Amino acid sequence: MAGPVENRSVDLTRRPTYLRTDLWMGVRSGGSVGHIAGVLNNLEVFGAPPIFLTPGPVATVVESVEIVVAPPERSFWDFRELRTFGYNGTSWAAAARTLSEAPISFVYHRYSRNNYIGLKFAKVRAVPFVLEYNGSEVWIARNWGRRLKYEALTERIELLNLRGADVVVVVSRPMRDELVARGIDAEKILVNPNGVDPERYSPDVDGSAVRERHGLVGKTVIGFIGTFGRWHGAEVLAEAFGRLLNESPKSRESVRLLMIGDGLTMSETRQVLAKWGVSERAVLTGLVPQEEGPAHLAACDILAAPHVPNPDGTPFFGSPTKLFEYMAMGKGIVASDLDQIGEVLEHDRTGWLVRPGDAGDLAVGLRVLLEDRARRERLGSAAREAAVDRHTWREHTRRILEKLEDRCG
Repeated sequence: MAGPVENRSVDLTRRPTYLRTDLWMGVRSGGSVGHIAGVLNNLEVFGAPPIFLTPGPVATVVESVEIVVAPPERSFWDFRELRTFGYNGTSWAAAARTLSEAPISFVYHRYSRNNYIGLKFAKVRAVPFVLEYNGSEVWIARNWGRRLKYEALTERIELLNLRGADVVVVVSRPMRDELVARGIDAEKILVNPNGVDPERYSPDVDGSAVRERHGLVGKTVIGFIGTFGRWHGAEVLAEAFGRLLNESPKSRESVRLLMIGDGLTMSETRQVLAKWGVSERAVLTGLVPQEEGPAHLAACDILAAPHVPNPDGTPFFGSPTKLFEYMAMGKGIVASDLDQIGEVLEHDRTGWLVRPGDAGDLAVGLRVLLEDRARRERLGSAAREAAVDRHTWREHTRRILEKLEDRCG
């Protein structure tokens, strides 16, 4: 299974098969949910409706998508790495049982650690194979988790998929550069930033109920949404908010921080807020369903994307889904000038850019938009226009299909 499929043709009248094989069960919201639904919901715009094989449901996927649920077995559930190897058998059995007779146009696999059924299924069905790659699983474990026991095998499976794919979709140029350095053919790599559904995320969304629920009526609200990952910089935003209120005491009554979501750095974020004595001026909602995200963002006046650099000094390879959601909401944005974020946003035109990881500079940026409503409205309007023109999930999906037809047409 070392090379691309022999049959290079793409027939979009047949049904694309989307495989999600990660074992994050019960995930209700986040960038991955937005990305999965964004691609799935737009595939049928360009051809037949897709088939979606997944270990569990994903929020906001439209009803026209046929869903095949393949729940993982519990045999190796207590073993962090073994269960990912084991899911190959479970997901393959489900694919063979339910998809063996389906008219398939191509296989699209959102790659997850140690899984190879997308490549196997594409080979067996003699159809093209598209791999969505979101970063080295070995690097992610080393820098944002715990080092893997079977690193060499994990990397071998990853490279097997990358070499066997007809198209590899990545969300940023640093990710492409990393793959080229690992020997992957640059011609088959598509750099395709994340996107947004501009109808779901829109200035027309009503956030008044969220404001009333959290005591935010009459306040100027700084907002953040995310899963509180190491790269999100939620604790940097908490630091900036604390500095802001302590440097401008009059803001303590008029300004609030709304942090939507939960995750790894929540405890640290709470500690920073407490250190500055601003915990009572911040609302931490915890996780909210994906469907409720737009209303929460609509309750904000300013939206913050305080992402921080990678801990090992390598380029930031992300394409934050929240960035495009912020833009589509038409709100004033303060964001880190970090790789793709600084490429998507133009300083003082579609957002206000600050030095990554610098809480002081972030506080200054927040103050600029807090004190100048006309500026934040101007920035928000321009950001909305850019999101609709260039960063929708529909255009994201179109680029995938155009690349696939170019490679396999």
